[in-house]
Amino acid sequence: MLLIVTANFLVNGPYNALTLTGMTLALLSVAAWVYVWFRRTRGGLYVFTGGFVDAAGRRLVGVQWADVMSISTEETSYAVNSLPAGTTLHYTLKLRRPPRPETVDWTLNTTYADVDQLAGLISRRTGVPITTVSPPGR
Repeated sequence: MLLIVTANFLVNGPYNALTLTGMTLALLSVAAWVYVWFRRTRGGLYVFTGGFVDAAGRRLVGVQWADVMSISTEETSYAVNSLPAGTTLHYTLKLRRPPRPETVDWTLNTTYADVDQLAGLISRRTGVPITTVSPPGR
């Protein structure tokens, strides 16, 4: 649709309200996506002596090394018409949240640069090995 609206704009110029509305909505959609992406990448994962802090946008999560109970990884492969299209890595950390007895799952995924190295660093600092979870059918 974006291609049709852009082609109409280039051929006919900004003469009708539908073209202007479509171009405005497309521009706002792209601007919103860019804003959200840069807010996510402007944060980061900061490693300290006693643990790490994940800062992204207004979210701030602090974790002590002793609170990491387990680290598991799962690789998801994607295919288009039976041709491999890509893979994603997901690392799930099971965290203890004192003083409550329950645990919380926290996910590291490919929005972090070098997610496999990051998970390895957390594993080395906590002394918790990374376990691989196989999806059904493998």
